[in-house]
Amino acid sequence: MAEAFFETAMEKGVYRKMNPKIVAQVFLGMFAIAGFSQNTIMEPNASPQEMQEMAEGLADIFLNGVLVKDE
Repeated sequence: MAEAFFETAMEKGVYRKMNPKIVAQVFLGMFAIAGFSQNTIMEPNASPQEMQEMAEGLADIFLNGVLVKDE
């Protein structure tokens, strides 16, 4: 399902053209690792706000990378 989502978004020009299967695997892998290793990434009693911040941070890194864009 994730692969189809990314493929459709690439066809619409939302994401750059890449192998949608690889993009889906990386995306799902980031969230799976973050979810399964919550105690190593976040405090055990993290608030819902902290968990949302983590999810948004992962999505931002996935979608925008970590490199500074040239202006």
